Amino acid sequence: MRVTGTRQHEAWQRRELPPVEQVAGGVWSVPVPIPDSPLRYVLSYLIEHPSGFVMVDTGWNHPDSWQALTDGLDACGIPLTAITGILVTHVHPDHHGLSGTVAEHSGAWIAMHEAEASFLANQMNSAGIADRMTGWLRWAGAPPEHLADLGERRAMRPPPMAAPDRTMAHGDLAGVPGLALRAVWTPGHTPGHLCFHDEARGLLLTGDHVLPRITPNISSYSADGAGALDDYLASLDLLRSIEPGEVLPAHEYRFAGLDSRLDAIEEHHQERLDEIAGVLAARPGQGSTAWQVAALVSWSRPWSQLTGFPRQAALGEVIAHLQHLQSQGRAACSEAGGLGLWALTADRPVAAGR
Repeated sequence: MRVTGTRQHEAWQRRELPPVEQVAGGVWSVPVPIPDSPLRYVLSYLIEHPSGFVMVDTGWNHPDSWQALTDGLDACGIPLTAITGILVTHVHPDHHGLSGTVAEHSGAWIAMHEAEASFLANQMNSAGIADRMTGWLRWAGAPPEHLADLGERRAMRPPPMAAPDRTMAHGDLAGVPGLALRAVWTPGHTPGHLCFHDEARGLLLTGDHVLPRITPNISSYSADGAGALDDYLASLDLLRSIEPGEVLPAHEYRFAGLDSRLDAIEEHHQERLDEIAGVLAARPGQGSTAWQVAALVSWSRPWSQLTGFPRQAALGEVIAHLQHLQSQGRAACSEAGGLGLWALTADRPVAAGR
């Protein structure tokens, strides 16, 4: 992998907001800050077509973010009224939060994958999602104090986000005359995550699916074996046939050498799968809750220092990996007293997935 967004990379190292840039002919990147987040910003992309621009991701819904976005558009010389369409990689608030505001000021349509539209509708049902999350945490073995913390996070939910005007399926073009921008369905991080391949310019906009330095959170929030990691790894392989000249991610900085980055991400997940299998192997004869497993695997910070949503996201990632081990026949889950209990299957060695 080779860094191509050198100014973005230098700004990242300095912990500064990167500059607004024209990254290719007819393509601009505008950094939109995410308040109080280690991710710092989302890179919103403007892509020119004969009658205006499409915007890929809009940023977090916050006055400072909106000011940065509008200032960035001014720096590009692009008026809001020139934006004809908004393409949403996925509906996390740092990507989709400002879509409704941009659409209101520009008259642009909003498009996303059908599965993402359904995911968004479920996320906006705050009462239902809170009940489901509480049940999931109990099944995963979360202690009472973490269940209580969930109640505090309910009050911090972002405001409602805009529903789409249209949906896109895998392989669809953006529907803009003169623009060869094709949707690539890459579920895993969210059910309807989309990448966008600019076929004429040789660019691949990857949202959160492929980032240059970190891996996106791949979580499962279901006890029924939803297969989030299965989907994510299959989606990585799907990108290998594209071979873009440059990758434009939604965070950090631009890079080239997609396949080498895909190799590194797959290796990371294989190491995590084997680590989790090793934790299960160290507890023979007894089932482990996902919470117990999560407390014993390695994180960027000690488990004891993870609190609130970061701990919940880590737990969801462990469950996604446990369910992938289950799909491989390497692990099994039983239930006792409302708890999901995980153990290795007797006929598969720890490193069988390699």
